Amino acid sequence: MEREIREIERDGRTWTAIRIGRDEFGVPKHLMQGEKMEGIITDGTSIRPWYWEGFATIDEWRYVYFERCSLEPFDTIATVHRKDALKLVNRLAFALSQAESRFLDLSSGVFPLYRIFILDGHDILLLPPDLADIFSIMIDEDTKRMESTALVQGSAETGFRLVSEMAQLLYYAAAGTLPFIREESREAGYKELPLSIYQSMDAKTEGLISFILHARSREMRDIMGNRSPEKVLPWFLERSKGLEWDLEDRSEEERQADVRKAEEAAEARAIIEKTGKIAKRRAFWRVKGTVITVSVIAAVAIISFLVSYISGILEPPYTKDMEPVEIIEAVYQAQNELDPQALDDPVKGTELPQSMEVTNLYVTSRTRMAYEAVEPIINANDWLSDGCPAIPASSFIYGVALESIEQTGENEYEATGIWYVPAPYEEDAEEEITESLETRPVYRYRVRQSFSFAWNDRGWWNIVGSEILGYENLGVEEVGIYAP
Repeated sequence: MEREIREIERDGRTWTAIRIGRDEFGVPKHLMQGEKMEGIITDGTSIRPWYWEGFATIDEWRYVYFERCSLEPFDTIATVHRKDALKLVNRLAFALSQAESRFLDLSSGVFPLYRIFILDGHDILLLPPDLADIFSIMIDEDTKRMESTALVQGSAETGFRLVSEMAQLLYYAAAGTLPFIREESREAGYKELPLSIYQSMDAKTEGLISFILHARSREMRDIMGNRSPEKVLPWFLERSKGLEWDLEDRSEEERQADVRKAEEAAEARAIIEKTGKIAKRRAFWRVKGTVITVSVIAAVAIISFLVSYISGILEPPYTKDMEPVEIIEAVYQAQNELDPQALDDPVKGTELPQSMEVTNLYVTSRTRMAYEAVEPIINANDWLSDGCPAIPASSFIYGVALESIEQTGENEYEATGIWYVPAPYEEDAEEEITESLETRPVYRYRVRQSFSFAWNDRGWWNIVGSEILGYENLGVEEVGIYAP
């Protein structure tokens, strides 16, 4: 990671400037028009605005310049600011937690390093979104990979990726390299080299980093709740309080030598060889194993059905302590989270109408997440709570916004909600429209669904019947899309 910072002369004054990239095509004019956006400066306790002045071209390189100051790239937490890395990462987490969603622009789930700088050796500077857009266009692909893509942990829940990023930065400061920078590590299910291979450090500190990087989906969801990604960061700040960080500063040459020495050790080579084999095997399954995969999926589906059936007989469902209304709410939550097991767990002797739809989307989602490291399906409730923003071009919106649940008879209920789906249902197929390069259609239906309950002799309610009572077509909404 390299970011040139220098002083330049303009209008008889000395300014500080950051090199963006080669000025081969110039800055797109639409990005230079309108009012300049504010950046953020923080000392870890409060935030204040920061402003940039303009652009300059020097020796065919484009720079952005601003008031003279002492500025360093954030990746120096692994070298000259290594002993203060924990403080600096915490200040970064604080700044992100205080920023608005539109400032963060978390299209990939992470905040790119090319927007983060260390000011005066102790404060954090976050560049505003308008400069971020220009950086993303003009920086080279290697820099973009090192400072953005490599921080995306595809195995983490989207809303947990900012927390994952904080842990990865602490790992980077200690180890001198990002945990998932190697393609083999990413292909092998995001299995990094243990931090202990690179650096001996406090067990609690190493333990927190390891927990975050390997948290299970249910653990991540428990931590996230219904909060937006930036609002999950206070959890990280609370857990990182009082941790020991006794690492020393080092030069860039020392960092490179330390990384090389650690990765050439026998323990590291054995792990790298193992993850390499796993990565190759997964690549084979992805490229060559289509027929085999279909056969295995069929076998696994049969086995899973038998296991689920037997488990359903022997074990109580997770909804065993819930009342009918709570069970209905849990069903729609499972539908929104694309969790087929949680959707079917409270159901006995019947099948929910949306069960097959959710199963198909679940398989699609997990397959693309595994092979493309993208989150293809966006929870409609999350999208609505974020103000219906534009979405990545590789994604679509799905889910139910529950409106009401009414009791219609003894152990009989009717739920009404707005369903957001990526394609029209069959009776409305003629209304399907062609996707454009700028938007994606989201089809909306107000759906009424009935639920019948029976009290199980073992002591809990089961759903024993359910059907869709009616669809009301609410029309098509065009949602903006962007390249991820």
